[in-house]
Amino acid sequence: MANPHLSTTLDTFDATVQRTKNRLIAIPAQSQQRLGLTRRPNNHIVLYSIRPRGRGRWNHHLAYLTYDNEFAIPADVTHISGGDQVEIKIHRIVPDADALAGGRGPVNAGGTLLRLAENAADDDRTNGSTQVDEVLYGRGHG
Repeated sequence: MANPHLSTTLDTFDATVQRTKNRLIAIPAQSQQRLGLTRRPNNHIVLYSIRPRGRGRWNHHLAYLTYDNEFAIPADVTHISGGDQVEIKIHRIVPDADALAGGRGPVNAGGTLLRLAENAADDDRTNGSTQVDEVLYGRGHG
């Protein structure tokens, strides 16, 4: 199994793929309650499996939930269309959070490079890049 999270199933449900909303699937109210999902503007990401009801191979995908706890079937799942009955397994719910919002701010790579340059003074290679041709082509080792 490629993703270890696929071995866990938090909830399963049957749904009808919406015809008028670009192949969206609405998570039923009972499943939303079991999963602890609420309506929210920056909703979660779900890892789910989908297949036509009662048959076929499971397709595994990640999707952003809409404000109303719906998600779209990706374009690469061509054998499922609007109006089809499908089975869904929810494997994982991942909160959508900005990695930089934790208060650290942007990483200052320039400061790290300056500290490395200060410590480079102890290096016995003192000529830097001024004699590269001489060293590479054997004309001397200044």
